[in-house]
Amino acid sequence: MRDKRRRICTNLAVLAAVSLIGGCVSQETKRDAINEVNKAFEAEYEAALAKNGMHVVKASPDEAFDAVNAAMVKLGLVVHEQSRSLGFISAEAPSPLPLDRSEFDRAAAADLPKTKELLRRHLGAFAELFHFDTNGLDTVMTATIIGVRGGSEISFTMRMREVAPAKSDFPRRDYPPPTAVRIGLDKIWGALDRELAAPPKRN
Repeated sequence: MRDKRRRICTNLAVLAAVSLIGGCVSQETKRDAINEVNKAFEAEYEAALAKNGMHVVKASPDEAFDAVNAAMVKLGLVVHEQSRSLGFISAEAPSPLPLDRSEFDRAAAADLPKTKELLRRHLGAFAELFHFDTNGLDTVMTATIIGVRGGSEISFTMRMREVAPAKSDFPRRDYPPPTAVRIGLDKIWGALDRELAAPPKRN
């Protein structure tokens, strides 16, 4: 029991010390730190899209458009903009959707060590206070559907948009954690495959 209390007291003391250090870190330094994280996340984001952001499906553009629309809605996204003639759909939802909380927590745990390593270059011990916060953020997903020989080419993007000020001292990031992007892409493709495999609805 004494050891447990000692550990708790030690942790609280460390957090208090780090918080004091954080008060001495300028907003410009914090911004530089987050910009470095954004640069690293952007590279991984582009790599994820290159690997799994585009598929060709055996469906007409109209069928693919309807399937994408249904898949987004079933993952909790709200379609705000769509054009069948342009083959474009934009949908959004409060983050971490389309991930559920357990999926996002798993992604955050995977990406947090590297993120803190990048932040330490600018912030030192203050980097230990960083965590992936989804409050005040929406996930925005877009889909582009183009007719090609033998079917349709579908491309997805997945970004974040601020809808409320951050509660932490850290500036906002532009990109989701890399593992969250990969999980999100897997989920939307899985939902799309289920929609395309479903029997056609009768009028």
